[in-house]
Amino acid sequence: MAAAPNSSAADFADSQVAFLYASQTGNAESISYSMYEEAAKRGFNAKWHVLDDHEKFGFNEVRTAVFVVSTTGDGDPPDNSARFWRVLRKATRGKDRAYSHLRYAILGLGDTNYSNFCNTAQRLDKQLLEAGATAFYPKGLADDGTGLEEVVESWIEGLWPALARVAQCAPSLAAETEAVASSEIEAEADAVSTGLKGLALNSSTSTSNTSAHQPLVLNFQVMESLKAISGAPRVPSAVCKIAPVDSSSESSASLAEGLACPPWHASLTGEDWDDVSLAPFLATLQSTAQLTSPEALKRTLLVEISLSAADHVHGSWQAGDSFNIYAPNDEGLVAGLLERLAVSPDEARRPVSLRKRDAAIELPTHLARFATAPASLFDILQWACDVCTAPRKQTLRALADHCSEVTDRDRLLFLSSRQGAAVFDELRRQAPTTLDLLHTFPSCLPPVERLLELLPPLAPRSYSICNAPNTASNTWRFAFNVVEYCITVEGSDVSTLPLRRRGVCTPWLERLPRGQRILVAKRRNVNEFRMPTGLDARPVVMVGPGTGVAPFIGFLEQRAQDLVAAGARPQEAPLMWLFFGCRSRLHDYLFRSQLEQWQSEGVLTRLSTCFSRDGLDGPKYVQHTMAQHEDELMSLLLTKSALLYVCGDAKGMGRDVNDALADMLCRYSVKHPECFDVL
Repeated sequence: MAAAPNSSAADFADSQVAFLYASQTGNAESISYSMYEEAAKRGFNAKWHVLDDHEKFGFNEVRTAVFVVSTTGDGDPPDNSARFWRVLRKATRGKDRAYSHLRYAILGLGDTNYSNFCNTAQRLDKQLLEAGATAFYPKGLADDGTGLEEVVESWIEGLWPALARVAQCAPSLAAETEAVASSEIEAEADAVSTGLKGLALNSSTSTSNTSAHQPLVLNFQVMESLKAISGAPRVPSAVCKIAPVDSSSESSASLAEGLACPPWHASLTGEDWDDVSLAPFLATLQSTAQLTSPEALKRTLLVEISLSAADHVHGSWQAGDSFNIYAPNDEGLVAGLLERLAVSPDEARRPVSLRKRDAAIELPTHLARFATAPASLFDILQWACDVCTAPRKQTLRALADHCSEVTDRDRLLFLSSRQGAAVFDELRRQAPTTLDLLHTFPSCLPPVERLLELLPPLAPRSYSICNAPNTASNTWRFAFNVVEYCITVEGSDVSTLPLRRRGVCTPWLERLPRGQRILVAKRRNVNEFRMPTGLDARPVVMVGPGTGVAPFIGFLEQRAQDLVAAGARPQEAPLMWLFFGCRSRLHDYLFRSQLEQWQSEGVLTRLSTCFSRDGLDGPKYVQHTMAQHEDELMSLLLTKSALLYVCGDAKGMGRDVNDALADMLCRYSVKHPECFDVL
C-alpha cells in the first residue's frame, strides 16, 4: 500500500467522493450502493457510478474514490468495467504519474474456491499505484467461499474515519449520524436484552411447505444464553418511494404475444454501446432437445436460437464466445411474494413510478429506470430484482424493523449480528428465496418499496455458444443442465423434508415454447477463449467434462469447416485432443455421436474419456485421464507450444485440473531439466 501523503488533512481534503463499482452478479453493486448511501448520510458529497460510466462522471478528474470490484471467470473483471480498463491502460501507458492526483480505497470480492482470487482488485490496485495514485486506506479482499461479511463489515467500519481524513463532510450531519447510530445500537441492545429474558425459544423455526415457498430450519438455541445482541450492521436508509401513475398513461408493463423478455426491452436494446455487437437483442427460440437419457441424474438440454433479427451480431462472433440471457424470476414465486406483502393482484399489475426520497441520494441502478418509465410491481419484481439470492446481513437487519412480533425481530437481529454468524451461514446454505425468508418470520411485513430497494439486481445468466458461425444458418446453440436440487438439513426433527431449490433461468428455458423471443447479448471474450485461426496453428488440447464440452463442439465445427474451405486433409491440420468425462457412458455422454464421428473423420485427433459412476476400472475424472498421458501431454505443452483450454466447474473440476497440471509439470521438469527455460 502506498504511504499517505505528507500534506495536512486540510490541504488533502477533497470536496467530493466517488463510489465506483464493477459487478457481475450484483454483489459488488449492492455493497457499493450501501456505502454510497451511508456516506451521504454521514455528510460526504458522494457520487455513485459503475466503472464503465467513466466518461459520464469524468474519472480522470476524480481525486477521491472508493472502489468495490468483483472478479469473474478465471480472474477476469466484470463485463460492466471493460471500457474502463481500456481507458485506464491507455491513460497510464507511458505516463508514470497519470493519476498522481487520485487517492483511493479498494474493496475486492472474490472466492478462494476459484483461481486468481480477487484478481480484479489486485490488478486495479497495482495499476493505480504504478500510475502514481495513493491508497488512503488498505484494500480489503472478501472471500465468498467463507462469507463476504467477514471482511466487508469490518472494512467498511474502518473506512469512515479514513475517508474523513481525506474528504470533506458536513460536521453537524456527520455528528448527528454517529449519535443516531450510537443510540440505535444502544436501544437495539436494550430492547433485545429485554426481549430475550421472556422469549421462549424453540430449537428451530420452520414454515409449512407450499408450492411457492419452502421451509427453513434454523436453530436459535444459542440465543438462550445471550444477554444482548451486538455487532449488527446499521440499518440502510430508505431511499425509494412508490408514486401512482395515471392509469391512462403509457407503461412498459405490457408485452406483445410471443415475447419472453423484460417489458422495457426496447430501452435496453437502444442504449449506447461502444461495441455495438454487445448490444442486447431479441432472438427466437428455434428448438429444444434433451441430450441425456431419462435415467440420467441431471437433465441436459440443447437449445438453438435464431439471430435472424440481429444484424449487428453477424460476423462479430466466433466459436468459444458466450452470451447472456435475460431471464425472469418464476411467476408463481413473484405472485406469492406480492400476496405475502399484502399487495392485491390488481395493485400488482398496475403501473407505478419509483421516486427518490432524498434528492441527494440516487436510486439503485436497477430501479432508476422506473423513475421515468412506469412499470407494474409484478414486472419489477419478476424482471429487475433478484428474489432467489440468499440475503445479506444488512437486509436481515432492515427487515427486523418491520416485524410486529418480538421473536421474529430478535431472531433477524441475531442473524445479522456477529453472534449469529453460524446460524447465518446455515441460512445461506439453505439458499432461501425472499418468500421463504418472509414465511420463516411471519410477522415481518416490510413495505413493498422497502423490499425493492433491499433486493439486489437480477443479473443475466451466461452460457457458452456450442457451434461455429455458418453462412447457411445464423443461430446460436447452447447446452445446460436444468438446475434443480435438494438441500439436506441435519440436526432437526423435520430434516426428512428436503429443501427443493431451482435455478432462475434453466427451468424457465425448459418451459418456453418454440417461437418465443428472448432477450440476449453477446459477452466480451476477455480471455480470447477461441480457436487459433488457420490450419498451420499450434496443437489444441481441450478439457471439458459434462456441459464444459459445449464450447469445444464449436471448436470442432470450426475445424471441420476450415478443412473443407482449405481443401485439406485432417492429417495436415494441427492435433486436436479432447478430454471428456461424465457420470455414465450410457446416460449422459453429451454429443457422443458427433464426437465419435469427428474422431473417425480425423477432425478430432484424439478423444480420451472417463465415466465416474460406471464402476469400471480406470480413470474416474478428467484429471486422472490426463495423468495417464502425462509425458505426451507435457511434451505437447512444453515442446510444441500446444494451447490448453479448460471449461467447466471452476470450483471443483477447474481447481483439480489445475493442481494435476502443476504436479505433472513438476514431475516432467525433473525428468527433462531442459524444459526449465520454457517454464
